[in-house]
Amino acid sequence: MTKNKSVILGIITFIITLIITSAFAVIYLTVTSGSRKEKASFIARSVSDRIEAEIDTREFITRVFEITINGNNTMISSREFEKMASELFDDYLDVVDISLSPDGYVAEVYPAGTGLEEGMNLFADELGGLYADYSKMSQVPVIISPTTLIDGTYGVIIRRPVFLKDESFWGFASVTLNLNSFLTNIDIQRLAQEGYEYKLVSNNIITGENTVIIEHSEKPLKSPVESMISTVGGGVWYLTIAPTNGWIHLYEALAAFAIALIISTLSALFMYAYMTMKANAKELEVLSYRDALTNLYNPRSYHEHMEELSKKKLPYGLVFMDLNDFKKVNDTYGHETGDALLNITAKRLQNSIREKDRAFRIGGDEFVVVLHGAHDKKFYESVMDRMRQNVAREVVIGEIRLNVSISAGYARCPEDGTKLEDVVKKADEEMYNNKRMIKAQRGQSESSR
Repeated sequence: MTKNKSVILGIITFIITLIITSAFAVIYLTVTSGSRKEKASFIARSVSDRIEAEIDTREFITRVFEITINGNNTMISSREFEKMASELFDDYLDVVDISLSPDGYVAEVYPAGTGLEEGMNLFADELGGLYADYSKMSQVPVIISPTTLIDGTYGVIIRRPVFLKDESFWGFASVTLNLNSFLTNIDIQRLAQEGYEYKLVSNNIITGENTVIIEHSEKPLKSPVESMISTVGGGVWYLTIAPTNGWIHLYEALAAFAIALIISTLSALFMYAYMTMKANAKELEVLSYRDALTNLYNPRSYHEHMEELSKKKLPYGLVFMDLNDFKKVNDTYGHETGDALLNITAKRLQNSIREKDRAFRIGGDEFVVVLHGAHDKKFYESVMDRMRQNVAREVVIGEIRLNVSISAGYARCPEDGTKLEDVVKKADEEMYNNKRMIKAQRGQSESSR
């Protein structure tokens, strides 16, 4: 039973510890994932800020021409345009061309002589109906991204509506960027080098549709972090990134729960060992206070119990007794039969007293019963009569049938003495008086035959 209790407590400890350590593992993984997401958000924000800043500088090219046209209040000369455009063009490697479009049709393009004028006018016709009308009506610049340029490459067009001082519409100032060169310039590829998959998406301010500008992988990103980029005229891009191998590696999760399992197992084993040792210690302690043969309390327990009662000055009574003719049983039937008789007698004595009282075997066939509390002589006589009757019942040991009796005497504290030795002496004397009386009665019975 003790072993089963230790096993059950070990299992309970394992379950409780596993729940707690698993919770800590989940918290650790959650905190780790959150920390990595926070780091990724910072990286995404830094890249987004770079994109936003670079777009602003490209948009400023169109602003320069807007200011110049407003200053002239008319079309600037081709020489002036070329001079301004060349200076601005050389500052940015990703700029494909700079153009001016009075009334929406391209009139000036830098670099000149590229054969792009005709294509740019065709392009203006195709897109003007959507972007030009919106830009003209809203009087804000627009960004077209991504779009396929005349030469088949992907690009970004920033187009600014130009209004003269009298608020009349003049046309557009535009700058075209090579998308690949622009993204290389902002070093977006370093995200992949740092172990992230990414996707850059533009939100069409007119239609509200999202268009992928660039993506590292076509597969969906798992729990990505997102950073918003404000572009031209209220336009918005979104940069989303996520680690290639996820926010938490599989081996990290397995390691965390493996540690939880190991700790839980060790805790269960410790609890099992502790409870087993405790149970064994308690069993040894019980055995040290019990008689090995009868399981009654032994002399050590008797002396300690009496010292406690004396120290607390509690009232009690002692009943001393022994078996009559026990030596004859040993000599006639052997010690095994004698031991069996003692064991049966002990059980009958224990069944004759109250649960709060105690029975002791203090040696051989000698027993002591401690009755707790203050009681009159009638109570003690009734207890001894009950013990005599129970013990006197026939004892059957194998094929041997025995009829035994006890000699008993009692003394009370404080009525018969306030000191233990006085009470013991009185009870012992009473027992031997009873024994002599029984022998005398037997002698008279035998002589009368």
